[in-house]
This record gives sequence, C-alpha cells and structure tokens, in this order.
Amino acid sequence: MNRKEEFEAMIEEINQPAPGLEATLDRAYKKKRKRTAKMIVRPVAGLAACFAVFVLLVNFCAPVAYACSQIPVLRELAAAVTFSRSLTDAVENEYVQTMDLSQTQNDITAEVAYLIVDQKQVNVFYRLDSDKYEKLYADPDVRSADGNRPESCSYHSTGFDAENGELRCLSIDFVDNDVPDKLRIALRVNPNMVVEEVVPEHSVDDLYSDDIYEEPSYLAEFEFLLEFDPKFTAAGKIFPVNQTVILEGQSITITDIEVYPTHMRVDIEESPDNTAWMKGLEFYIETDWGMKFDAASSGIISTGSADSPSMVSYRADSSYFYEADHLKLVITGAQWLRKDMETTYVNLITGEHGELPEGAEFDSARKQGSGWVIKFRAAYDENKPMYQLFGHLFYDEDGNEYEINQWSSMYGDLDEEGNITYFYDEFPLLHFTEDEVWLTPHYSHNWVAEDVIVITIQ
Repeated sequence: MNRKEEFEAMIEEINQPAPGLEATLDRAYKKKRKRTAKMIVRPVAGLAACFAVFVLLVNFCAPVAYACSQIPVLRELAAAVTFSRSLTDAVENEYVQTMDLSQTQNDITAEVAYLIVDQKQVNVFYRLDSDKYEKLYADPDVRSADGNRPESCSYHSTGFDAENGELRCLSIDFVDNDVPDKLRIALRVNPNMVVEEVVPEHSVDDLYSDDIYEEPSYLAEFEFLLEFDPKFTAAGKIFPVNQTVILEGQSITITDIEVYPTHMRVDIEESPDNTAWMKGLEFYIETDWGMKFDAASSGIISTGSADSPSMVSYRADSSYFYEADHLKLVITGAQWLRKDMETTYVNLITGEHGELPEGAEFDSARKQGSGWVIKFRAAYDENKPMYQLFGHLFYDEDGNEYEINQWSSMYGDLDEEGNITYFYDEFPLLHFTEDEVWLTPHYSHNWVAEDVIVITIQ
C-alpha cells in the first residue's frame, strides 16, 4: 500500500463509527421521544471509544502518524492548487517539500510555506500577512543563488486577489536547463489597489501611457534563498518518440514526451520545407486504460524557438503519478502562421488593412499622446475566451522595430440569448507617430483534424 492509499484508508477508518455505534444510534433514534438524553450520551461515548482507538493508531503506527501530520498540509495546499490537475495530484501523493521561512518588515510578514519542485519547474507557495494593511500584492523576482538572472527561465504568479494569510503560488519554469539546487526569490510588497486608486486624476485612455507610472516605492522587500531537496529535482523522465505526421500539409516530428510530476511536455520539430509555422497544438494524452490528460490551458502552455516564430514545446497535465503500459498522444488540431503572413499592414487613419488572424476584425484606431491605441474585434471561443491576436513587435514603413508591452481585453455585448459571441483586443502603439503600421500576427488560421491522429508512446 502506498502513502496515498494509507492516507485514504486512514480517513475512511476515522469516518467509520466505532463498533456498536451504528446500532446504538439506531436504537436511540427509535426511542428519541422517550429517551432523548440517552441519544446524546451514547454517541459521545462511542466517539470517545473511537478517539481512543485513533490515538493508539497514531502512537503505534508510523504510516498513520505521518499521514495525520500531513492532513493540514494537504488540506491547505489542495485549496491552493485547484488551478492545476498536476499539482493537485502532487499534493495527493505527498509530493511536497515543506518550508519554514518567514520574514517581517514594516508590519508585513512574508512566509514561504511549501514547494512543489521537479527537474524542470518550481512552484513556490507563500503567504503575505499584515494587521496594518487590508490587502497586499507581491511583485516577484527570481534570481540564481549568485544573484544573476537564471537562463532559459520564465515565471508567473497566481493569487493577485488572495486575502491576507492565504497561500499564493509563484511558478518558475525552466525551458532548456534543469532546476538548480538553489534559487533566490524576491517578494516586493505593496498594497493591492484598484486602478482608480492608483491614478484617480487620469482617464481610462491615459492608462496606456508609460509616463504616469513611476517605479513603485515598496512597503517591504523580502528575499528568500530556496534550497531544493535533490530527490525532487531529479524527478522526471524523457520518452523518445521520433514520429513524423502530416498536419494540413505540414510535416511535424514528435521528438519526445517529457513526463514530470508538475507537467508533461510534447516536443516537436518542423520541416524547413513547411509553408507555415506551428503556433499551437490541440491535443490530449491518454493512458492505455483510458485516463485522459488535457493540454495546458493556463499559465505557460507552450514555449518557442529562437530561430522562428514557431512554438516547439507544448504543456499538458501530467501522468507521472499513474501507472500505464503506454501512453497515446491524440492530436485533434493545430494553429498556424503562414510564412507569407509574418507581418500585416494597417492604415491607422482609414482602417485599411491586410489579412488579419482568422476570426479577427479591425475595429478602430485613435491617436493618444505621442502614439496610437488600436482595437480589434475577435470571435469568442469558450475553450480560450480571450486569446492573443498579435505578437509584441510592430514596425514602421522603414522596418524600424517597436514593442508592445500593454494589452487590454474585454468581452463584447451579449446576444439576444445572453451569450458572449466576441471580445475586443486593444493595445497601445507608444511613441509611434506614423499613420501606417505593420503588426505581427500571432497566427493566421486554425485547423481541425477530420480524423484524430494517434501516436503510441511506449
């Protein structure tokens, strides 16, 4: 029996009435009008007996004692990882490194409570608490143990709306390199305030200006050195696949499936003769006995290549804690960017434009300050409600490069039946004075397979 089974068995045993208690309750129920007092006394007595047995189990059975010690951890973490099936499985299998790191500054306490870490990913669960500030927000930063920025690393946070004392999660993902044995994280803390409180004297349009925001003066700045247990950072397996498939006329080779406790990765290579770059892969992974693991829909869902606009590694829920003779990769569709559509033209005055991403329409462009704000309308998809239409780079007529660093998405009006059918994607072209712009589409079109493509992974 593994630890998870021990834990579940323990909980089931606790929930069972003590011997004879069921009959006692039944008798008490039948006689409740005449002997109400005894109905209360007997269950209490039975519960006391059950408690005595439970105490003995804790004292004399090491696995039960360990499982009991983990109950608060499992309960708290289970609530904090509902956004990820893989992390939920990790918690249920006690794949957790408990930490006890705490610092206090200026009436604010930051605590790193738990880690879920493997060969490629670190998930840091931390709290912010204060009696002085009603709600707090942390701006995280990740460094190597020597203080430098780690290579091939990205991170994102959850818990922006978390209450004081609740667990928040910082996920750190290593694309090419393995997780090191140590990392430094900084938590720079400020009050969590709504936009109207930050810049009350400015209009909504002004929010796209980078002139009204100054580097914040933080209430507190914490830094923690995290040391990872080697048994966790070594966890993970790579399964070679090396199978080539044709998707809408494009040649794609599935090179590897990487299985880690926190996620799975599907790695691909594209033929240089393809006429389109792959920007998204629709798929799921299934065990030989039918358990399904979906592609990631939040957080980091894919990573790209430095040599092209392609996305070459795709994330999914993990099968790590489940036994299977083999896995099946089931491909249902893909998203492409045609190589002849690397940029697309938009006249900001007339609205004239070249080919746009499938499902997108030009809505408006307006001058603002030293630049423009441009808005597009796109079809709503319940599987990815507000998706990316354009990349972060754009160009003028001479080929000079500019960067987009702010986006705003909002749902459109409901139809007669109360359904969302479209959304708006809006972003500024800061310090751009030209009337014509060349945007970089994130994709050109979507493709859905008529017959799913199944690849067996031994």
